Amino acid sequence: MTKEQVKEILERVLTWPQEDQDKVVRFVQELEQSAAADDLTDEEWKIIEERAARRDLASNEAVEALFRRYRNA
Repeated sequence: MTKEQVKEILERVLTWPQEDQDKVVRFVQELEQSAAADDLTDEEWKIIEERAARRDLASNEAVEALFRRYRNA
């Protein structure tokens, strides 16, 4: 996709209802956060893992076991 195509899409988005524009904003923010996650330091990952553990989320090992189970199915 070229820059011009992106600009055309963004111009169209500006004509959409506010609620739909908000969805686009949230989507772009999630993409940016996802990209930023690739650049997290070990300390930042440790904080994230500690917070996840407090919320009773599945461990990395449990998630990997689940993926292995369904990959082999």
